[in-house]
Amino acid sequence: MSFEFEGFIIQKAGCEKRLMQTAKKVNNVSTQVTIFHAKRADLALDFLYCQGANGDTWIVAENVESLSPHVHRAEKTRMSVDKFEEKHYCRLWQEVKKNEDWSQTKKSLPLSELGKYSTLPLRTRFADFGATVGTLEQLLKSTKRDRGQFGLLFPAGEQQVPICAYLLTRVLPLL
Repeated sequence: MSFEFEGFIIQKAGCEKRLMQTAKKVNNVSTQVTIFHAKRADLALDFLYCQGANGDTWIVAENVESLSPHVHRAEKTRMSVDKFEEKHYCRLWQEVKKNEDWSQTKKSLPLSELGKYSTLPLRTRFADFGATVGTLEQLLKSTKRDRGQFGLLFPAGEQQVPICAYLLTRVLPLL
Protein backbone atom coordinates (compact mmCIF):
# COMPACT_ATOMS: atom_id res chain seq x y z
CA MET A 1 0.00 0.00 0.00
CA SER A 2 1.31 3.42 -0.96
CA PHE A 3 -0.43 6.81 -0.92
CA GLU A 4 0.27 10.55 -0.90
CA PHE A 5 -0.94 12.93 1.79
CA GLU A 6 -0.03 16.59 2.37
CA GLY A 7 3.20 16.30 0.39
CA PHE A 8 4.26 13.00 1.97
CA ILE A 9 4.73 9.71 0.20
CA ILE A 10 3.55 7.08 2.69
CA GLN A 11 4.34 3.42 2.01
CA LYS A 12 3.58 0.28 3.94
CA ALA A 13 6.97 -1.18 4.85
CA GLY A 14 6.11 -4.34 6.75
CA CYS A 15 4.65 -5.96 9.85
CA GLU A 16 6.20 -7.30 13.03
CA LYS A 17 5.37 -8.26 16.62
CA ARG A 18 6.65 -6.19 19.54
CA LEU A 19 6.06 -5.73 23.24
CA MET A 20 4.84 -2.16 23.61
CA GLN A 21 3.14 0.33 25.88
CA THR A 22 -0.36 1.14 24.59
CA ALA A 23 -1.82 4.62 24.19
CA LYS A 24 -3.71 3.89 27.42
CA LYS A 25 -0.38 3.35 29.26
CA VAL A 26 -0.63 -0.45 29.58
CA ASN A 27 2.93 -1.84 29.52
CA ASN A 28 4.42 -4.89 27.78
CA VAL A 29 1.46 -5.70 25.57
CA SER A 30 2.08 -8.13 22.71
CA THR A 31 1.42 -5.91 19.69
CA GLN A 32 1.02 -6.47 15.97
CA VAL A 33 2.74 -3.47 14.36
CA THR A 34 2.24 -2.35 10.77
CA ILE A 35 5.03 0.02 9.74
CA PHE A 36 4.56 2.84 7.24
CA HIS A 37 7.51 4.90 5.98
CA ALA A 38 6.63 8.56 5.33
CA LYS A 39 8.87 11.05 3.60
CA ARG A 40 8.92 14.52 2.13
CA ALA A 41 11.78 16.98 1.54
CA ASP A 42 12.09 18.23 5.14
CA LEU A 43 10.98 15.21 7.16
CA ALA A 44 11.15 11.42 7.23
CA LEU A 45 9.59 9.16 9.84
CA ASP A 46 7.85 5.85 10.39
CA PHE A 47 4.24 5.58 11.50
CA LEU A 48 3.35 2.51 13.52
CA TYR A 49 -0.22 1.25 13.35
CA CYS A 50 -0.36 -0.84 16.52
CA GLN A 51 -2.91 -3.49 17.51
CA GLY A 52 -2.40 -4.84 21.01
CA ALA A 53 -3.42 -8.30 22.16
CA ASN A 54 -5.50 -6.53 24.83
CA GLY A 55 -7.71 -4.96 22.13
CA ASP A 56 -6.12 -1.49 22.16
CA THR A 57 -5.23 0.13 18.82
CA TRP A 58 -3.04 3.21 18.46
CA ILE A 59 -0.68 5.19 16.22
CA VAL A 60 2.80 6.38 17.17
CA ALA A 61 5.86 7.58 15.24
CA GLU A 62 9.49 6.49 15.37
CA ASN A 63 12.74 7.05 13.48
CA VAL A 64 12.00 10.76 13.06
CA GLU A 65 14.55 12.61 10.90
CA SER A 66 14.01 16.36 10.91
CA LEU A 67 15.86 19.59 11.56
CA SER A 68 12.97 20.75 13.77
CA PRO A 69 13.81 20.46 17.48
CA HIS A 70 10.15 19.69 18.20
CA VAL A 71 9.21 16.84 15.87
CA HIS A 72 11.01 14.22 17.98
CA ARG A 73 8.07 14.67 20.41
CA ALA A 74 5.93 12.65 17.99
CA GLU A 75 7.85 9.56 19.12
CA LYS A 76 6.34 9.99 22.59
CA THR A 77 2.80 10.95 21.57
CA ARG A 78 0.35 8.14 20.89
CA MET A 79 -3.10 8.49 19.36
CA SER A 80 -5.75 5.97 20.38
CA VAL A 81 -8.00 4.39 17.78
CA ASP A 82 -11.17 3.31 19.58
CA LYS A 83 -14.24 1.31 18.62
CA PHE A 84 -17.75 2.70 18.29
CA GLU A 85 -20.43 0.30 17.16
CA GLU A 86 -19.16 -1.18 13.86
CA LYS A 87 -16.68 1.65 13.21
CA HIS A 88 -13.53 3.18 14.67
CA TYR A 89 -12.82 6.72 15.80
CA CYS A 90 -9.94 8.87 16.96
CA ARG A 91 -9.85 12.20 18.72
CA LEU A 92 -8.38 15.20 16.94
CA TRP A 93 -6.12 16.56 19.63
CA GLN A 94 -3.32 18.78 18.42
CA GLU A 95 0.29 18.88 19.55
CA VAL A 96 1.53 22.48 19.76
CA LYS A 97 4.96 24.02 20.31
CA LYS A 98 5.34 25.27 23.85
CA ASN A 99 8.96 26.37 24.09
CA GLU A 100 12.36 25.63 22.53
CA ASP A 101 12.31 21.85 22.94
CA TRP A 102 8.90 20.97 24.28
CA SER A 103 5.27 20.75 23.24
CA GLN A 104 1.91 20.09 24.77
CA THR A 105 -1.32 18.51 23.59
CA LYS A 106 -4.33 20.78 23.12
CA LYS A 107 -7.56 18.83 23.41
CA SER A 108 -10.18 21.45 22.63
CA LEU A 109 -9.39 23.49 19.55
CA PRO A 110 -11.77 24.84 16.90
CA LEU A 111 -11.91 22.93 13.64
CA SER A 112 -10.23 25.84 11.83
CA GLU A 113 -7.20 25.54 14.12
CA LEU A 114 -7.07 21.74 13.79
CA GLY A 115 -7.19 22.04 10.00
CA LYS A 116 -4.61 24.76 9.50
CA TYR A 117 -1.96 22.23 8.40
CA SER A 118 -4.20 20.70 5.74
CA THR A 119 -4.33 21.96 2.17
CA LEU A 120 -8.09 21.22 2.13
CA PRO A 121 -10.81 21.70 4.76
CA LEU A 122 -10.69 18.75 7.20
CA ARG A 123 -14.20 17.57 6.40
CA THR A 124 -13.35 17.43 2.69
CA ARG A 125 -9.90 15.94 3.28
CA PHE A 126 -11.21 12.99 5.32
CA ALA A 127 -14.45 12.48 3.36
CA ASP A 128 -12.16 11.24 0.57
CA PHE A 129 -11.23 8.34 2.90
CA GLY A 130 -14.83 7.61 3.90
CA ALA A 131 -14.40 9.31 7.28
CA THR A 132 -16.62 11.83 9.04
CA VAL A 133 -15.30 14.79 11.05
CA GLY A 134 -17.43 16.07 13.91
CA THR A 135 -17.67 16.60 17.64
CA LEU A 136 -17.79 13.51 19.82
CA GLU A 137 -21.39 14.45 20.54
CA GLN A 138 -22.21 14.40 16.81
CA LEU A 139 -20.20 11.27 16.00
CA LEU A 140 -20.70 9.11 19.09
CA LYS A 141 -23.74 10.70 20.74
CA SER A 142 -21.45 11.42 23.70
CA THR A 143 -22.92 13.29 26.67
CA LYS A 144 -19.65 13.43 28.62
CA ARG A 145 -17.58 16.55 29.31
CA ASP A 146 -15.46 15.88 26.21
CA ARG A 147 -18.47 15.89 23.86
CA GLY A 148 -17.37 19.17 22.24
CA GLN A 149 -13.95 17.82 21.22
CA PHE A 150 -13.48 16.93 17.56
CA GLY A 151 -12.87 13.46 16.24
CA LEU A 152 -12.98 11.27 13.15
CA LEU A 153 -15.34 8.33 12.61
CA PHE A 154 -14.23 5.86 9.95
CA PRO A 155 -14.62 2.26 8.75
CA ALA A 156 -13.16 -0.38 11.08
CA GLY A 157 -9.75 -1.60 9.96
CA GLU A 158 -9.01 1.53 7.93
CA GLN A 159 -5.35 2.44 8.54
CA GLN A 160 -4.89 5.50 6.31
CA VAL A 161 -7.37 7.68 8.22
CA PRO A 162 -5.70 7.49 11.66
CA ILE A 163 -2.22 7.76 10.13
CA CYS A 164 -3.23 10.93 8.26
CA ALA A 165 -4.98 12.32 11.35
CA TYR A 166 -1.84 11.68 13.41
CA LEU A 167 0.31 13.39 10.78
CA LEU A 168 -1.96 16.47 10.66
CA THR A 169 -2.44 16.84 14.43
CA ARG A 170 0.67 15.41 16.10
CA VAL A 171 3.51 15.90 13.58
CA LEU A 172 2.95 18.86 11.20
CA PRO A 173 2.21 21.37 14.01
CA LEU A 174 5.69 20.67 15.41
CA LEU A 175 7.61 21.65 12.26
